[in-house]
Amino acid sequence: MPEHRNDPEPSKINLSNILFALFKWKRTILALALAGIVIAVAVYYFYPAAYESDARLLVRYVLERSGYDPVDAVTGTSARGGSGTGLTIDAVIAAEISILTSWDLSVQVAEALGPNRVLPDAKAPTVVGAAAAINSGLSTTTSKGSNIIGVSYTNRKPEVATAVLNELVTRYFTKHLEVHRSAGAFDFVSQQSDQIRARLNQTEDALKALKAKAGVISLADSMSSLNAQSSHTEEQLRAAENDLAEQQAKVKQIERGGLPVDLNETDNTKDKAKDNAAPPPQQASTKDIGDYQALVTNLTKLRETQLEMSAKYTPENVLVKMNQAHINELENQKRDFEKKFPELAITGARGSGQLDLRVERARLAGMKSKLDDLRRQKIELQDRMKQLADAGPQIASLERAKDLEEQDYKYYSGTLQKARVDEALDPSKMPNISAIQRPSPPGKVTTTRDKIALGFAGGGLALGLALALLFELVLSHSYKRRSEIELQLRSPVMLTIPYQGSNGRLRLPWKSGRRASKETPANGKSNLAPWEVEHFIRPYSEAIRDRLGLYFELHGVTHKPKLIGVTGFGEGSGTSTLAAGVAAALSETGDGKVLLVDVNAANGEVHPFFAGRPAASLTAAIEPQAEITSAADNLYLATINRSGNKSAHLGLKKFFALVPNLKASDFDYIIFDMPPINQTSPTIGLAALMDKVLVVVEAEKTNRDLVKRSYRELVGARADVAVVLNKTRSYGPSWLEG
Repeated sequence: MPEHRNDPEPSKINLSNILFALFKWKRTILALALAGIVIAVAVYYFYPAAYESDARLLVRYVLERSGYDPVDAVTGTSARGGSGTGLTIDAVIAAEISILTSWDLSVQVAEALGPNRVLPDAKAPTVVGAAAAINSGLSTTTSKGSNIIGVSYTNRKPEVATAVLNELVTRYFTKHLEVHRSAGAFDFVSQQSDQIRARLNQTEDALKALKAKAGVISLADSMSSLNAQSSHTEEQLRAAENDLAEQQAKVKQIERGGLPVDLNETDNTKDKAKDNAAPPPQQASTKDIGDYQALVTNLTKLRETQLEMSAKYTPENVLVKMNQAHINELENQKRDFEKKFPELAITGARGSGQLDLRVERARLAGMKSKLDDLRRQKIELQDRMKQLADAGPQIASLERAKDLEEQDYKYYSGTLQKARVDEALDPSKMPNISAIQRPSPPGKVTTTRDKIALGFAGGGLALGLALALLFELVLSHSYKRRSEIELQLRSPVMLTIPYQGSNGRLRLPWKSGRRASKETPANGKSNLAPWEVEHFIRPYSEAIRDRLGLYFELHGVTHKPKLIGVTGFGEGSGTSTLAAGVAAALSETGDGKVLLVDVNAANGEVHPFFAGRPAASLTAAIEPQAEITSAADNLYLATINRSGNKSAHLGLKKFFALVPNLKASDFDYIIFDMPPINQTSPTIGLAALMDKVLVVVEAEKTNRDLVKRSYRELVGARADVAVVLNKTRSYGPSWLEG
């Protein structure tokens, strides 16, 4: 019994399925491709001809000028992406293409040529209609990084194509000047320039008068010079005051003794001398001064030695201690000298420092005069700075006004010169744009026609392929080949029966009514039963018989009777035909009798007849020693109800009641033609009691989800299931079907 596994469903999109879909829909694909080719040929020969004229323009650079732009922004835009507005070459070319394809330019061309010339076939041409035709037929081409623009115009009239493009290129130059240049602004710029010049003259006169009154040429330079002089005078004044104070102290010191005295004696010493009324200190002799100076010199050298030794040795070093002791001794001697001769502490080694009183008084008088002069200079500088500070705001205001007016005047002067150039410039002689190629003679254009023809030619084939793949891989939900069933159900298919048309598709002979009509051939060959040798099902029935026999032999199924169920998923799937054929094939083995039971009889049906004899009911057929009429050698037919009995369902309970009689019957095989599998049929329950269940799947019709769900239910009920794929169709080569 096969085991079902819940593996993920494989993808339907693979090479095998795609090829199968293409071969199946090959007629539709070929028909659509042929239709596309026919339409393409018709388009190729009957599409209206069009004529095109083309021209090429070289844009070296674009110069932006306007009477209102700043001067610094009118240096121009280089076509190589240089200085100016900073636009790249692609941006510049895009702007020029916008001008070429603008509606305004199309209207100007339509007005210049006239609507009747642009639209010669129109009944009542208008300027708007002509402009629309020009704009729709116009096209431009350019390459990235290139400064060449290709312009072309297409029209069905060859003479119109050249005329329109020629006028368009001519008027493009004029439109370019209107957009980028200041043409027409000469009068305005000239008037503004004169007004600004007059205001500038007035401002210059007022500024000159105010500076003359203030006595300056440049306010900033004058203020800077005065500040520098004031700072220098202040420094000189402070130095003079210091020198005067020092000189006064010297003179007083000299006058205190009436004789030349030491000038370095401090006022504190004099005050203490007056307070103590002590006699003047003892004057040091020349020998004492020399000794003192030698002492100071030695002390200085010892201190330098001490510093050098401190860098090399620690304070505990003997040499350091000896040097420090020598320094202390000399310092004590120095203090004794200074205590004995105080003037030595002030004068040091500079000599006695005695000056003449008259010389010092003369020097003192000179210092006083210098101090007075510096004070006078300071007052004069302060007055001058105050004067400039009062006039400074007015001068600064006039200078700012002058700078602004000079900038405006320079701007308008430059703009005036450019306006003069733009006013006199001939649009056809612009230096920055040239026509590399004037409009060419019209040439026949086949690009559009060829594209449409190729589109129809390839579109028919593409549509056919798309329909095939759509219906087979997306919209189709049925099994078509045994490989699909084996791949998705993970179970081998017992047999594949090809589609035979309507010939030989017979129901069992006792079938009548609705179900019988669905499997009865349309050609009226109803006398050919499935157990007849000539019936097409016989080779396939015999193959199934052999495989069933081998299966029972390998699995040790030896009991009798062996129960075989045949079911499907709907009317017309070939279940009854296959069941009858298998029963007939089993009856020919000679091992025993075979009973074919139709479990599909509808309620209230009248028993049909076979060869003038009715088929027996299942209950009667399985009774011991029952005598029933055979349909063929060792083949017997039975239904689940008796004549007049309205109960036409074989439920599990009834089947269990029949089991003893089934086992006691003398049939070797009992074939059950069971109802289709659905939610209300007893097939799932009955299948669990069968030794083998054959599930007939109708190719290209039975829903795959229904098959997978029913197969899982049968496996779950522990039924031994084998799948038979019926009515398969071959669309391609044998290797594809395999």
